[in-house]
Amino acid sequence: MCQRIVIAIALANESEILICDEPTTALDPIVQKQILELIKKITKERQLSVIFITHDLGVIASIADRAAVMYAGKIVEIGQINEIFYNAHHPYTWALLQSMPNLNTKEENLNFIEGQPPVLTFFPQGDAFAPRNPYALKIDFEKEPPMFPISASHFAATWLLHPSAPKYEAPAFIQSLRRKGGFI
Repeated sequence: MCQRIVIAIALANESEILICDEPTTALDPIVQKQILELIKKITKERQLSVIFITHDLGVIASIADRAAVMYAGKIVEIGQINEIFYNAHHPYTWALLQSMPNLNTKEENLNFIEGQPPVLTFFPQGDAFAPRNPYALKIDFEKEPPMFPISASHFAATWLLHPSAPKYEAPAFIQSLRRKGGFI
């Protein structure tokens, strides 16, 4: 109920953009679905843009057209939702996708990202994800990567995409997502 009231208040001024910060956190699945349907309906009726801030990849998959993956306050990958879920290129995005539970298997262990997130008061040199990244190159610890284009609408900030980077293979899990067409 509170989320609906807050959405109504936010829309009362006829704004062109709605920022939803974790709007479905701590809601049961039925109410979560209702809130997402309400946001979709309002977005369509008003031709409204919505910025959705969430840790729930399932929510993003069900509502977003585009997604930006952030690590340590910086965008590390951005693209159409199908590009992010089916053709991810940043190792952090890979790790996020691998950490999602798969309800289609009997696997009981959940994957998690090794290591500790950076302390943002002492921002690390180079790529903030490098200490936790099994694919990190030497340059990752020295210099922050720029955004490299993957397509006209898909970009990732990883030195793995630099033309002179050594060739690599995405994790087997990510390769299987690419073959199967991802989660969504």
